[in-house]
Amino acid sequence: MKNAQVFALACTGGGAHGAYQVGVLKYIHQHFCREENLSPFQIFTGSSCGALNTSFYAAQSFDAYQSRLWLEELWLDFHVPAYHGNMLKNILQSFYQEFKKSQTDRNSCWSLLDPMPMREVIKRGFQRENLERAFRHGSTLGIGVSATELVSGRSCWFLEGRQAATWDLFHSTGLRDSVNHHHVEASCSVPVFLPPVKIGERYYLDGSISLSRPLSAALAMGATKILNISTQRKIPYALPEYSNGFRPRLKIIIRMLLNRLSYDAASDEAEIHKSLPVEIYLFQPSKRIDSANINIGHEVSRLLRRKTTRFMFHEKFVREIIQLGYDDAKAKHEDLESFFGLEKSQKKWFF
Repeated sequence: MKNAQVFALACTGGGAHGAYQVGVLKYIHQHFCREENLSPFQIFTGSSCGALNTSFYAAQSFDAYQSRLWLEELWLDFHVPAYHGNMLKNILQSFYQEFKKSQTDRNSCWSLLDPMPMREVIKRGFQRENLERAFRHGSTLGIGVSATELVSGRSCWFLEGRQAATWDLFHSTGLRDSVNHHHVEASCSVPVFLPPVKIGERYYLDGSISLSRPLSAALAMGATKILNISTQRKIPYALPEYSNGFRPRLKIIIRMLLNRLSYDAASDEAEIHKSLPVEIYLFQPSKRIDSANINIGHEVSRLLRRKTTRFMFHEKFVREIIQLGYDDAKAKHEDLESFFGLEKSQKKWFF
């Protein structure tokens, strides 16, 4: 591995499907750590649940081998019935709890789900003092967290690191800042379901809403090799076939919107940057993550039939997705070995 190479990790959104990235990274950090137990990556960028995963590793890059187990434990402990139980009951309880408060104590930014469980996981997973230590150590060179500005809908990258610089382009804005758990929380705040997060004088939401260039932050901070881990298989070009008697329903519309939130535009951006001296590895699941393809128990299957799996923060479901990511990375060991140890100067793509 040449010292001149700068490896970047870019992870996209997907809610509970982000556990797939945990499995992939678990295998990578088990087999491809640099000397002195350092992470194979030096730049970390992410959106939504991908921001949670990448910010965790950015702060733990000086102890990469052990951190692969800590992140898995963090996800397995994230067992929140309010996120996968009776949604209507949870919504009514949330409104009732707010109604009981005095007007001065009520949250001005309402949401269908209680943000506290997600907030607590982010605070546990991302430690600012550890990130500062990683910067001093030199194991982390840059971090980027994507969020969407509430009023304009503009894609904003919060950047920190040696080569972090501001920009204002047609597709996004780059802002230098000291990245903390508020940035990660904003990136994970799915609109309507979770409230906007105030950073400075503005409010921000889920970074996946407006993100059309998921690799831009890593490229701007000097990455020469980028591993992009998606949580979904590539969307087929052919439009779906409608069944007889098909009618649009609210759940279909919600599912479509959530699918768009986790859409990974990395392959689109890779086409744009063909001429750049950068190697891009697009890592995607070997099968679609849903109740039909994931081996789960009857109780979890019953829950999955009623709602999207992106809010299925159930321990058994999360564990199975982590294992799928680990198995996929194991099956692509030779490709990963080539990516991390490639000595050739020409660019290669792996799909």
